[in-house]
Amino acid sequence: MRVTHIITLGRIGDAYGIKGWSHVFSFTQPPDRIFQYSHWQIQAYQKRDATWRTIEIEFHKPHGNAFVVKIKGCEDRDQALLLKNHTIAVERTDLPALEKNEYYWDDLIGLSVINTQGKSFGVVDHFFETSANDVIITKGTKTHYIPYIKQVIKSVDLEKKLIIVEWEGIE
Repeated sequence: MRVTHIITLGRIGDAYGIKGWSHVFSFTQPPDRIFQYSHWQIQAYQKRDATWRTIEIEFHKPHGNAFVVKIKGCEDRDQALLLKNHTIAVERTDLPALEKNEYYWDDLIGLSVINTQGKSFGVVDHFFETSANDVIITKGTKTHYIPYIKQVIKSVDLEKKLIIVEWEGIE
């Protein structure tokens, strides 16, 4: 299947048991939100030229700090092992609409970041979560870690591909 704009939701882990179940690691918040989507697109991990294909989840259940799933058509451990490390995604059009001033991380990756005085912090490379707040990691001449909180994020302009922050950074 040709997917035009995908959003990564997680990764398939190792096989679980002998009846075709697999571990799943969710990147969504909350983690069980990944199961709001009954049809996933999967692709071999780090093979961006690989074809996306649709799979259907028959069952899922919590397991430790992740989940295990039974994928339709996956009947034994050997078949489950073939899916190990595949990326899980959905098409962008499957995601719920956001409120004003809400963004998916995917929308912000690649945007330039400057502070209110015009100092550049590079471009958004990725994010990570802490117990307190999300953090933007920018890459430029240096790597910067900027808290994604309303006291710091002054504006986001997707058309101009720009985020303005009230942040001095550490030299």
